[in-house]
Amino acid sequence: MKKLIAIVVAAVLLLAIAAPVMAAPPADNKGFDEFGYNYGARLFNGWDGYYDRDIEGGPVPGTNDAWLVMKWSKDWEPMIDQPVGAWVTNHFTWYSNDYAEATWYGWDTREDWTDKDSPPSATYKVTEFAKLMKVSDDPDEWARYQAGGAFDCGWGTYLSRVPRYVAFQDVVSVYETAWTVTGIWALDFDYLGTIYSHDMTIDTQTDGSFSGTGTNSDTWAVTGTVSDDTLSMTISYDHSSYEVTAIGTIGADGTMSGTWTGPGQSGTWMSTSGQAFHDLVATYNLCTTAPKGLGQPIF
Repeated sequence: MKKLIAIVVAAVLLLAIAAPVMAAPPADNKGFDEFGYNYGARLFNGWDGYYDRDIEGGPVPGTNDAWLVMKWSKDWEPMIDQPVGAWVTNHFTWYSNDYAEATWYGWDTREDWTDKDSPPSATYKVTEFAKLMKVSDDPDEWARYQAGGAFDCGWGTYLSRVPRYVAFQDVVSVYETAWTVTGIWALDFDYLGTIYSHDMTIDTQTDGSFSGTGTNSDTWAVTGTVSDDTLSMTISYDHSSYEVTAIGTIGADGTMSGTWTGPGQSGTWMSTSGQAFHDLVATYNLCTTAPKGLGQPIF
């Protein structure tokens, strides 16, 4: 089965929309196979290059560095005339150092990525969510979809020239891969089995440096740096010379934890509320109508 390519004339962009290959599922029809398919759950969770179940032949060139989560309706079977309303969704993730409009999809600019649990070094994380649906052979119905911003997926038409499949959701979001730690935090510092709770507000972050204030039994200032998943911060109390240096890591869920040292003291610490995040740089809605147009940033 070939990858479905929708040609978006207005922006001269190529949109790749995967669709589950209908090779015979395993007899037990349970769990994920080596390709990433779980036919019982109608779900694919794997490398984009393996959506067509081609591992021995190697991934499709240019697609092994994107992760794909794909879900389809019970009546979805590509390349046959399935009923109106059948659908498939695609959620792609890839990394890039460039998200200019001409290259946002990343076919030529994506960073090599081979370990799902270890993202590559890149400036941006890019995600795309698309929903493809079967519509009826009804020009008025197709006109209604078009008025809402949907476009022809380029996968066959009826004699009436109504497309058999339309994309009516297709959003690309670009995030910085660097962590942002601004916000309100609650931190627990453990010293010899006793927990000391601290409230912290980080209100300024420029590149990898941040600063803020906090309270526990006293008020204090905090300064620090964050690089990749590692951070270091110094807490300086307002009414004494006491300082605490804390180092730690940021988990995939945005929580923080690590170790701390002070004059003659040391222990562990962790965040109990607050969350680090990745700044949203831009969002492209490919199914939006004028005045934004296809491929134009929403903001």
